[in-house]
Amino acid sequence: MKHIITVVLGLIVTFATGAILWTQSGSAQGQSGCNSLQAVAQASVPSLTPLGLVKDVWGGPLYAMLDDEFLFGVMSGNDGTRESNANIGQKRDGSYTMGFGCSLGAGGVYRCADTITYEVSNTVYTPPPGFGRYIGNSAKIASGTGRFQFASGNLNINGPFIAWPDTTSPLKLSGRWNPELSGFVCGVQ
Repeated sequence: MKHIITVVLGLIVTFATGAILWTQSGSAQGQSGCNSLQAVAQASVPSLTPLGLVKDVWGGPLYAMLDDEFLFGVMSGNDGTRESNANIGQKRDGSYTMGFGCSLGAGGVYRCADTITYEVSNTVYTPPPGFGRYIGNSAKIASGTGRFQFASGNLNINGPFIAWPDTTSPLKLSGRWNPELSGFVCGVQ
């Protein structure tokens, strides 16, 4: 009987020690320099705030909170490559850049001191023309510059849009989109 009690107490101590160490390692990971990001943009197509990206389609002013710090900036980018689906709009490999500390440069392209580029692996949306909703909840921070040089993290992006045919637009389409961004940015300087 004494042997059984010793084994049971040994198991209890082992599990308790493991639980304490596991809890402490989880706490250390929670303090790894991640900041909450909440933002809203007022984007247009074609982009009003081109950043000189390969394909600036949507873009406009961006208002963000990084924890309790207010940031004003711009965003610009595109939804990626269209997938064939007759019932819903679907694109893959979209890329957007958020820029802060920006000024208008030569050729009407914005230059920004600090940027975060995020990639959206899969986007679904209501096909235009008309009112629709964009859902890109698979966004991952791919790169950054300035204080976001070492940024990483994941974002959820969604919001309503309206788009209409426009023969005067270089994209043959005009529109407005109010994306909401939320998630965490780690590695901020």
